[in-house]
Amino acid sequence: MSQERYPKEVVLKDGTEIILRTVCDDDLENLVQFYKDTQLSFRWFLKEDPCDPEVVRKWLDNQKAGKSFSIVATCQEMIVGNAAMLMRPYGGRKHVGRLRTMVAHDFTNKQLGTWMVFDLTKRAMEMGLEKIRADFVVGVEDVAIRAFRNMDFVEEGLLRNYIRDENGTYHDYKIMIKQLHRVWSDF
Repeated sequence: MSQERYPKEVVLKDGTEIILRTVCDDDLENLVQFYKDTQLSFRWFLKEDPCDPEVVRKWLDNQKAGKSFSIVATCQEMIVGNAAMLMRPYGGRKHVGRLRTMVAHDFTNKQLGTWMVFDLTKRAMEMGLEKIRADFVVGVEDVAIRAFRNMDFVEEGLLRNYIRDENGTYHDYKIMIKQLHRVWSDF
């Protein structure tokens, strides 16, 4: 569970080289800008507004407190992706991590999100988590839903007409879970 694994280089399916590294305090302004550059239609469904520096500051503080583990993906020093494993330090859901991912529009459909999810899945296993939960807005995040299904996440719940977009249109809310194992198995 060491930080020595970072930074690490990954290559996207179009050949673009990306650096994955842990988030640090120096990322505050660049993370806020990354989210400001993200389409409102994706940002809208987050629980908090990441365009507010105080929200991102709280995220950074949560990482220091062990309530989350967050990485950024950079291309030529620019943040192009952010993913976090959110954890509860106490109670009946302590064994479940919640995944939050966001990828810059120009880097979608290139497997950047997949790389970040794989990385955080390994991290979750190292931390002893048993399950990962990821939530999606049906009709908005369908590409991500298919990608997560391909990574062995299964649908565990569907809340019909549960969430509204920025225009007031209702959407179904899908909850997907991945069961984790202690180690990767060989084949």
